[in-house]
Amino acid sequence: MKNKGLIGLLFVLFALSTIASVIGYKEHKKAEINKPEEKKEQITYEYYLEEQLQSTMPTNSVEDSEISYSFSRYQCDNNVTGSFDTEKWVFIPNVEKESTCKLYFVKNQYEVTLSVTNGIIDGELLSNVVPVVRESDGQFKITPNEGYEYKDVICSNDKEALYDLSTNTLTIHSVMEDVACMVTFDIKELRLDLTVKNGKGTTTEKANYGETITAVVQANDGYEKPKIDCTNDQKATIENNTFKIEKITNNTKCTVTYAKIPIVTYLLKLQNVPETVTITSGNKEQSIVAGKDGKFTLKPAEGYEISLSCSDSVKPSKEEPEEDGSITYTFLSMSKNVTCSVTATEKP
Repeated sequence: MKNKGLIGLLFVLFALSTIASVIGYKEHKKAEINKPEEKKEQITYEYYLEEQLQSTMPTNSVEDSEISYSFSRYQCDNNVTGSFDTEKWVFIPNVEKESTCKLYFVKNQYEVTLSVTNGIIDGELLSNVVPVVRESDGQFKITPNEGYEYKDVICSNDKEALYDLSTNTLTIHSVMEDVACMVTFDIKELRLDLTVKNGKGTTTEKANYGETITAVVQANDGYEKPKIDCTNDQKATIENNTFKIEKITNNTKCTVTYAKIPIVTYLLKLQNVPETVTITSGNKEQSIVAGKDGKFTLKPAEGYEISLSCSDSVKPSKEEPEEDGSITYTFLSMSKNVTCSVTATEKP
């Protein structure tokens, strides 16, 4: 009986020990579960594209044949440094601790947007928005419409651009951001330098491309039949003393030269002058300028009278008796040769 009592006591003690162990284990696990986790120190990242804060890190698409973005630089506080792995596209810090790291990215190419007034962008460009590789020059051929010429170019953010008149090429140096440029061509203002020789009307006139340009010209006395010579194949006319270029297309120099009117003369001739008639004014043969008057004076001897017979039945325009008995014959505005025979007859 003693042995049975001892065994029973041992069994009870073992059971109590086991229960205590189980309770202790559970309490330990419960304590571990309720124990607060230790806060790990970490880096906060900020992502910038072209200096503008982004919600996510700019990432190159694996499908793109061209890489759109490049890593530029980083800036961390709390003495954190590191490097950027471009293959894995991840920043690797030298230490993990509470800090802020700013990661900066740039575009590998930018968009140049061209707006052109009165001109044409090179036909090879499919759009007026053209990609240009970062830090390279953008060059674009822009041709003015007919009759227009380069005026100016204005670009966003005061970006400088140059237009080469000899090649019609716009150059934007070292493109570092998206830029928009407006190129303007104005209609040409053209100049006419007109010189008039042997006449009046030398002048300088201006007109826009394609307009009509006129000037008043006039020949000096004794000149006629103007001849016109113009540069740049410009065609001009003169009508009623008005010089005209119907459509001016270039700066032009024109010279109008009037020709001297040739002097035309006619012969006024006396023949068969009898001895009883004296020529007191004029000669037997006179050269008279066309349009001028021809005249001569004849004096018959006493007791005689004079009669004339002229070629082509021409008669003197005037027969004027003089005080001494002579007669002056006048042929007004001569237009042909005139030959007159003189007859003297005794008075009845």
